[in-house]
Amino acid sequence: VVVALASELLLAAPTAREPHELVNIRLDGNSHASYADWRALDESGVLAGLAGYHIEGTVNLQDGERTVSIVPLVATANFFDVVGVPMALGRGFTAAEAAAERDPRVAVVSDGFWRGRLGSDPRAVGRSLVVNGQVYTVLGVLPSRLRSVTGFGLAPEIYVPISHALMPDIDRPYASAAQLVGRLRPDQGLEAGRAAFDTVVRRRHAADAGRPRRLGAFARVTDGFIGLGPVSAFFGVVALVGALVLGIACANVAGLLLARNTVRSKELALRASLGASRWRLAQQLLVEAGWLAALGTACGTGFMLLVMATIAAVPLPLPLPLEIHAPIDWRLFGLMLTMVVTTTLVSGVLPALQGARAALSPALKQETRSYVHRRWTLRGLLVIGQVAISVGLVVTALLFLRNLLLASGLDAGFETRRTLVAQVGLIEGQYTPERRVALLGAAVERLGRLPGAERAAFAYGMPLTIRHGQTNQMLIAVDGVGGGRPFLARWAQNAVGDGYFATLGIPVTRGREFSGADAPGTPRVAIVNEAFVSQYLGGRSPVGHRLHIPDAGSDDDAEIVGVTGNIRHRTIGEAQLAAIYWAYRQRPGDARVAHVVVRSTGDPAALRRPVAQALAALEPTAAIDVQTVSQSLAFAFLPSRVGAALLGGLGVIGLTLAMAGLFALVSYSVSRRTREIGVRMALGAPRRAVVRLVVADAVVLVATGVVVGLGLAALVTPPLAAFLVTGLSPNDPIAFAGTAVLFAAISAVATLPPIRRAIGVGPLVALRTD
Repeated sequence: VVVALASELLLAAPTAREPHELVNIRLDGNSHASYADWRALDESGVLAGLAGYHIEGTVNLQDGERTVSIVPLVATANFFDVVGVPMALGRGFTAAEAAAERDPRVAVVSDGFWRGRLGSDPRAVGRSLVVNGQVYTVLGVLPSRLRSVTGFGLAPEIYVPISHALMPDIDRPYASAAQLVGRLRPDQGLEAGRAAFDTVVRRRHAADAGRPRRLGAFARVTDGFIGLGPVSAFFGVVALVGALVLGIACANVAGLLLARNTVRSKELALRASLGASRWRLAQQLLVEAGWLAALGTACGTGFMLLVMATIAAVPLPLPLPLEIHAPIDWRLFGLMLTMVVTTTLVSGVLPALQGARAALSPALKQETRSYVHRRWTLRGLLVIGQVAISVGLVVTALLFLRNLLLASGLDAGFETRRTLVAQVGLIEGQYTPERRVALLGAAVERLGRLPGAERAAFAYGMPLTIRHGQTNQMLIAVDGVGGGRPFLARWAQNAVGDGYFATLGIPVTRGREFSGADAPGTPRVAIVNEAFVSQYLGGRSPVGHRLHIPDAGSDDDAEIVGVTGNIRHRTIGEAQLAAIYWAYRQRPGDARVAHVVVRSTGDPAALRRPVAQALAALEPTAAIDVQTVSQSLAFAFLPSRVGAALLGGLGVIGLTLAMAGLFALVSYSVSRRTREIGVRMALGAPRRAVVRLVVADAVVLVATGVVVGLGLAALVTPPLAAFLVTGLSPNDPIAFAGTAVLFAAISAVATLPPIRRAIGVGPLVALRTD
């Protein structure tokens, strides 16, 4: 399941014409290029075609009587010509009709959009959509189960061409407009294409002394997608854990096959007496192991398809639409074949070698060799290995479970129980900064008068959401501190309105917060948090001092008027960041999306509909999304929950398999020592001595496996620190101690049935045992 999910998100080939000819391209390591760069590089003709796309924004869609925010893929006019995406209905837009200079108003919609918003209308081609207040004509409908060229399972709802209406700054020389995807010529290999494209890039920017360009990444889209390193690292960790679980299962099967060969010694000896060579016997046993591996892999594949379908049906609190499909392709087939061969060899080689050495004469004479008890047998070593690996898995699972619990208990630093947040998405270019400030001010005034509302405020970003603001790192200076010399600082940044801190319950510990008097034309002001004061100012009060960011110019020259308490900005478990807040009225910027926060006197959920209605009445063309703050935090907790669920589930499977192996080994040992146990009891041995005899083996094996496993876990868990909340060590003593106690308890349960069987052996039954 883990490998299938990783393959779907990171490696699945896009639905396109000859996808192996498509390449992802970056300039200077940047993910996006300017519109002018795309046009010039495409016109060079060095590749068969070069297209671009942008998926980071949203547009407002008029859906019946309400306006919703959806994620489009904004593409260059030649996108469908270059990529070759098939259509279920109609066609894609062409370079001739969709050039940005023509200000095009055409769209292609996804299968999900067609089914959900257009009612599966077979006459959808030609219908009109109101996007950002403009009428767009539907040209085509994409097929179902389409994998977009963006990768990562992203599924844009509509595809629209780049235009000045959607991206007003595309004519700026260095404005980031599109990610580049090119198509190699049929006779052009990857290296030849890279060399030719690099030459054109260098020639185009040879005279650009201000911002020289060079070719960065140039890789086939079928080789995997560029970016999202943490996602790849997480799947790598989970895939490694899955491989360890598979190793435990193989060791379990090997142990059972070893025990089975002991019972089959007469059969194997008889085959040998009839002329079967040792290789023929080993081959037979390997084939039997292969059938087990094949059947297990088939069942696992069916389970994988079920889980993938379940994952696809579960809505996730993500800002971008995802579609997860079961990747039934050559990669999955190759993985299945590899798993069959690997599990056959790992679980079957040792039993096959042992079975091929069956003693011929004793077995044919039906002589049973007396059982000599040995603790350190091959089966015992397999159990130790299973326990050791399982200990590492359980430690990892407990770490992520502890991570989730600690993250859930962390104080976000602001009020989450009695507040709700409304994301307001305005139409691109419709509002000037001044009009946007006026609209948000009117919204705050109207929402503050709603029954059940205590107060309201607006801001650019909302903490612990995908739009949490910005994080900067550059030189900064504060007058009166360190002689006013610049120092390198890293901080979270947000622009907030008056009353923002009081509304979210963030204490202002020194000075004041912003007010309506901090308006355009007045001296610029800023507020910093306590972390900024302690990290960069040595605890000295900065109120009244001027803050300056040399690389940003005079726009960021402001007087510090207050200090606030610390809050979590990006993730719930992050190390506390320094923060700078700007007055939104003075620095509204050009972002079309803002947030309005409302603090309620009671249950905030009761205000969701009134807030949405009030904002929609104020600006009908705006896309309004209202959630309680506790609901909006679902995105912040998603990584911890996914990690705890995946690794916890694999840990439970590994633990179960290890205990099954221990149970099988102890049960086999008891069955082979039935005569010995019966004789001991007939001679007067007390039951506790028999219990001690049986338990001693299990205790030694489990204790050895736990010690080895804890040692290995201490070596391999440090890289997990990147996924854990601040303050939780990857060598967390609670996780390690809890694992040891858990194994002790479950091992006792696993050995209980064999113990009961041992003490229930009667002397007469034992003496009649062969």
